[in-house]
Amino acid sequence: MIQKINEWFFLLVDRYMHARYGDRKRKLLKDHPDTVVEIGAGYGANFRYLRPGTKVIVIEPKRSFNELLNRRARYYGIEVEIHNYGAGTMNLKEESVDMVFGSLVLCSAENPVKVISEIRRVLKEEGKFAFLEHVKAERDTWICKVQHIVERPWKWVFDGCHVSRDTGKVIQNAHFSKVEMQEFESRTVFVPIIPHVCGVAIK
Repeated sequence: MIQKINEWFFLLVDRYMHARYGDRKRKLLKDHPDTVVEIGAGYGANFRYLRPGTKVIVIEPKRSFNELLNRRARYYGIEVEIHNYGAGTMNLKEESVDMVFGSLVLCSAENPVKVISEIRRVLKEEGKFAFLEHVKAERDTWICKVQHIVERPWKWVFDGCHVSRDTGKVIQNAHFSKVEMQEFESRTVFVPIIPHVCGVAIK
């Protein structure tokens, strides 16, 4: 019963996220390589944006998602290799992959600086890190005030999500050779996560 409720919830979330972010994710993953590493893949929401036949090396610490990941992979014709641990220490060889993708995941990473460092380690020269993240609002704006008010309860309810984390700056300061980043405001009822950044960082 609980599994059915969870699957129903994820289906609702999936439709909402696809409506809000689908177009941007398609652009980020356009012309992706045959093998992609996805950090914090969750239940496989982003498989729909990949070509059938793509191999996804999934970095997802929660084993409870494995069944859904495999099911959605079969549905979209994706091959998956699941690693159940956090992205701060990936069991992948140095300079071994062409692309890493992360979507709304660095907000809940225990140490985002370490995660980004690990992404750089596993990327080949000129490899790409494609990202879409919500970020801290500009200082003294009304959204920034809301973020500070709800930060602690939000983190508790949404599995460690930090609404006031300046993830864009973390990426910009990570010593990539080039960072192409776009700021945008999401059209969402969830005010604390309205400011977003998306783009590509090249090693």
